[in-house]
Amino acid sequence: MFLPIHKFLVALGLTISAFNALAQAEWPNRPIKWVVPFAPGGPTDAISRVLSLRLAESLGQAVTVDNRAGASGAIGSELVARAAPDGYTIVFGTQSTHASNLVFFPNMAFDPIRDFQPLTLVGSSCLALIVPPGVSATTPRELVEFIARQDGAASYGTAAAGSSQHVAAELLLRSSKVKAIHVPYKGSGAAIPDLLGGRLTFMFDNLPSSLPLARSGKVRALAQTCAKRSPAAPDLPTMVEAGFKDFVIEGWYGVFAPAKTPRAITERLSAEINKALRHPDSLERWKSLGFDPIGSTPEVLGERQRGDLEYWRRMIDFTGVKVE
Repeated sequence: MFLPIHKFLVALGLTISAFNALAQAEWPNRPIKWVVPFAPGGPTDAISRVLSLRLAESLGQAVTVDNRAGASGAIGSELVARAAPDGYTIVFGTQSTHASNLVFFPNMAFDPIRDFQPLTLVGSSCLALIVPPGVSATTPRELVEFIARQDGAASYGTAAAGSSQHVAAELLLRSSKVKAIHVPYKGSGAAIPDLLGGRLTFMFDNLPSSLPLARSGKVRALAQTCAKRSPAAPDLPTMVEAGFKDFVIEGWYGVFAPAKTPRAITERLSAEINKALRHPDSLERWKSLGFDPIGSTPEVLGERQRGDLEYWRRMIDFTGVKVE
């Protein structure tokens, strides 16, 4: 005997709801993919590997880091935007991948805000202005003078076109009326070897990856872009202290899941990542990386994400940064 169609649909809906509830109750029951939209070796990769290890311990499931570099972080981010919203694929995003890329790439195949569910604001970090040992400058002003003497042949690297590193470098050049060649890479880790080899004149890189290099003498750090000196680098002057008025650039890191991820899974992931941030072993690692952890609710990350858009629109307009 067949059920009337309306009763069949009600029964089907109840069955699906029950199945989804059961799946969420059992989450996680298989490995989780943690996507990093940049190449290995940079700060997003280093921070992700610490957090993914702690998260795996607390959830009792493997959390594998998957580096998907390219297109200013869009390749890895789109992979997660298109993934099933079941809590098994998440992405470690940045201010550029999940905010300012909307300004640079208005016709992207996905929306960095609409297509993601924020989980937690992991932390913030500013940039350090670094040069290889072969560049004699010891201050930002001396670097500007060095660049001027190169007659347009100086160069700088970035993690990607349109990144905060790109904007910072152009802010330095435009405010000083000097020129240098932009060389974009697929992540900071890919740019550093060329800087160490003297093939780049300077670079603005995240503190987490710059400080270990500066401490080992492989590069010289000239200044940081924080509003005030980071606790991780109390002896490094800010760009404002170095004489560059209003030169403040601070980025952020956050973890995102695909949009429509069930609330129960979203809240569990957010809580577990926040716990991983504050694990004693993690806190020790943050000190060495020069990373300032925050931790937040999904709502706070969403507000930061949307609020940054207007700031970066103004900054990008002033520097004239474009992504071809």
